[in-house]
Formats: sequence, structure tokens, C-alpha cells
Amino acid sequence: MSLILSDDAARHHLPRGRVVPPAFFSRPSDEVAPALIGKILWRSGVGGGRLTEVEAYLPENDPACHAACGRTRRNAAMFGAPGCLYVYLSYGIHVLLNLVCDRETVGSAVLIRSFEPLGDTARLARNRLIARRRGGTGEKAPPDCSASRLPLARGPGRVGQALGLHLGLNGLALGEVSGLYVIDDGAVPEVGCSARIGISQGADLPLRFYVTDNDHGTRGARAAGGRRG
Repeated sequence: MSLILSDDAARHHLPRGRVVPPAFFSRPSDEVAPALIGKILWRSGVGGGRLTEVEAYLPENDPACHAACGRTRRNAAMFGAPGCLYVYLSYGIHVLLNLVCDRETVGSAVLIRSFEPLGDTARLARNRLIARRRGGTGEKAPPDCSASRLPLARGPGRVGQALGLHLGLNGLALGEVSGLYVIDDGAVPEVGCSARIGISQGADLPLRFYVTDNDHGTRGARAAGGRRG
């Protein structure tokens, strides 16, 4: 595949590759999720990395999906156009990032759980350290823990902290308006699939996707999982 650096990517100093268009997300989240593995998630002016772990949330027969209760003020962005952001606060602490899928009016999204940092990670590390010092990480770590020793983006809460995400991004589209991009640089890793963890309902659904043989993911990602055929 011939890689290009789009005008948008060049203007915002993004990694080389193709900026993924909204049409990529115009399909069910359980189709989008495995296709996101290996893509690069990048925030302009901050940095990012290669997606290593995501979870799909379905609009029907998925009690863990926020859309299961219908449209509300909190989850309205989840019913927006494909390629928009659904950003919410979890447990009053963590800002979690979801990418809206399917079509408008359908509550479907992919939760970003982990990425492998690429390039200059100084800003990511600084953001994580600031979040920890403010007590917004919930991590058990030595008080003298430095930015260089912190896991940067392994887990959905850390993804939000490292990228410096905030609730003001909720409902915005990927691209220049939000400063968040998904980039395809041609990498095609082997994708594993497992049940989701950390939820009490719909936990048996095989909707977690991750890069096999990669340490940049949350613990338990390979539990009850296997390769995706």
C-alpha cells in the first residue's frame, strides 16, 4: 500500500499515513473494533500511539452499552455521526474515549482501552504525571514515581490522562475540530479476541480486541481469548 501524508496531516504534524475518514466508522462497532487495532491514535500537539486494545459496544442485546437505556443527555453523543467522539467520566475520575460507529441515531461505539506510545512521549508522560499528582489516577505507586516509570497508555483511564482529554471534546468529530485523528500507516498486526472485563453485565460477549504478543494492554486482555480468524 502506498502511504501518503495528507495536507491535513502535514499541517498538524501527524505521523505518516492516511487519516482514516468518517466512512471507516459507518458500520457496526464489532466490525470497526478489530479494524482499529494497529491504527495510530494521535492528538495534535500532544502525541499518541498504535492502538493495541479496544472494546466494541453494541446498540442491541448488550446490557453493558450505555445506549441500552436509550438516548439521554449523558450518552447523546453516542447516537451522533460515525467518527465522532463519545467522551464521558467514569467513576467520577477517568475521562474515557469512545469512537462512535454505525450510523447516526444508532448508539454504537468502540472504547479505546490502550495504545503503544510512538515518537516523542514527553508530553504523554507529563500529562500522566500531572494527573497522578492531582490524585486522578487511582494508582498504587511509590510517591517518588517519576514520569519515566509510569505506564503511559495501558488502560482506558490512562489513555485519557496521557492524551489530556476532557469532557469538552464530547460530541466533536475526529479531525481538526477535535484535534484527534486515527491514522492508517499500513501496519496489520495479529488480532486476538476475548470477553470484556471490568463490567458486570454483558461480560461474556467476545467484544474485546487486542494485538497478540504485545505488552501494551491491560491485564486479562488475553483471558478466555484467542486469535481472530
